[in-house]
Amino acid sequence: MNKVSLLGERSLTLVAATFPNRASAVDAATALQAELPQTEVDLIHPHDVHLARKLEPESQGIWRTASRSHLMLGLAGLVLGAGVAATLIGIGWPAAVKSPMLATLFLSNLGLFVGLMVAGLLTLRPDRSRVVTSIRKRSLSGDWAVVAHPTGPSQSELAVVSLQ
Repeated sequence: MNKVSLLGERSLTLVAATFPNRASAVDAATALQAELPQTEVDLIHPHDVHLARKLEPESQGIWRTASRSHLMLGLAGLVLGAGVAATLIGIGWPAAVKSPMLATLFLSNLGLFVGLMVAGLLTLRPDRSRVVTSIRKRSLSGDWAVVAHPTGPSQSELAVVSLQ
């Protein structure tokens, strides 16, 4: 059975550490790559022109996440809103009974809107923005960084331990 996922990215998390010099960053990146050979590990040097690509290497995956999540959550919100409207009409709520079409349109659109907002939040990845902002600032101030893109919880834990 094939699972349908809202997320189109392989790596759902980002683990990073900063270092004051090249030698310590290279050592950490080498050690991390040896521990987790299947994980993408990037070395970011000060003022790196490829910083955005190294922090978010899966640009196609981000677009897949955006399209999947908006389609699926928008549709789910639409259906849920219509279900709520049907329930309110069924239990005899006076406003819904007087105008069932308006109640259905309003609640369906409200559900669609909420679903699309949740999908947008999922696509923006607020969990990553703090790490990305911190690495960007540290790179501009002259520090080196090592960034790992683990594909599972166990890889994430190993990356955190390795980069401490």
